[in-house]
Amino acid sequence: MNSCLTSVMNIGDKGKFRMRFLLFLFLQFGMITLVHANTSFKDSVKSKVETIWTQGDVVGYLPLYTYHMPYAYPPEKLDQYTDIPLGLGIGKGLYNNRGNWEGLYAMTFRDSHGVYQYMAGYGWIPTWNLSTNGNWRVGAGATVFMMSRQDIFNYIPFPGLLPVGSLGYKNLSLQTSFVPGGDGFGNVLFTWAKWTFK
Repeated sequence: MNSCLTSVMNIGDKGKFRMRFLLFLFLQFGMITLVHANTSFKDSVKSKVETIWTQGDVVGYLPLYTYHMPYAYPPEKLDQYTDIPLGLGIGKGLYNNRGNWEGLYAMTFRDSHGVYQYMAGYGWIPTWNLSTNGNWRVGAGATVFMMSRQDIFNYIPFPGLLPVGSLGYKNLSLQTSFVPGGDGFGNVLFTWAKWTFK
């Protein structure tokens, strides 16, 4: 832990330091919350995971595009970043009795620097039908996850929570999430395709 903290302290850019410090605090809060979680919450989570895993369809993910908001980065930085995140993901998902999509997933893709990062999590997307036959759907929800990146804690996993928007036709969905941030970090729109194997 000391080497991790030392590497964070050696960062000259104040924006990156603030982001890493906030992520560190968020991680600590998450660990404390998990330790003190009550039994009924744990049972509810266990039941939800079991239902998705046993009744859900296999889902494939293909990261498509990473859009860095121009107002947050100088042009020379934008020229250095990777927009095509090259990666893959797999998971299980289902529409629950309320018509909302829920799923578990694991995904790997290149970050803005072209280095692979890893994440696994749970997604919840309330969904509305746009057509009478139910082929077209739109949704907005959230994902909670654990992520591992080289430039944040040197691949030590940390938790995250992000909004997710979805537009789907039959088995295919186009989904996107906004990663908030500050000057020179975050402020990214990440888009991927989701295919449900039925």
